[in-house]
Amino acid sequence: MGGPLMELEEPWVFGMWPRRLLIYEDRIEVRDFELLREKTLSTGFGRVDGVVVSGAGWFANLLVTVRGSEPVLMRGLSKNAAERARALIEDHTTRSNGRPSRPSPPANPDAEHLVRALVELRDAGLLSEEEFEAKRAEVTAKEEGHR
Repeated sequence: MGGPLMELEEPWVFGMWPRRLLIYEDRIEVRDFELLREKTLSTGFGRVDGVVVSGAGWFANLLVTVRGSEPVLMRGLSKNAAERARALIEDHTTRSNGRPSRPSPPANPDAEHLVRALVELRDAGLLSEEEFEAKRAEVTAKEEGHR
């Protein structure tokens, strides 16, 4: 099996051991640290529900939603790298699932996980309070619409 097609790493500002996202031909892996040990979570593209790039200016955040798991949030990436990763993940997800290239949002997104990710972005200073409130309202409105 070959190496990763792309590797992203959060800047050191987000922690002593930055989170890494590796995109392989058949899966994505998230390498993180928990209690001073490296923890690797791997998932196939068939479980990816969606990929969102947010942020203005030079920096962006990448949010990957995965069925049956917490979303993967990569903070403070270059906008260009985040967009390339989004395109790569969407392309592999499409091929894996046989879906159109721009998948529709999941039928029942886990609003609680999405709001937690938004809180992390706000607390890290990557979303203003106004942006946070607007996105939170959007997520909760969608959740109300699914009930």
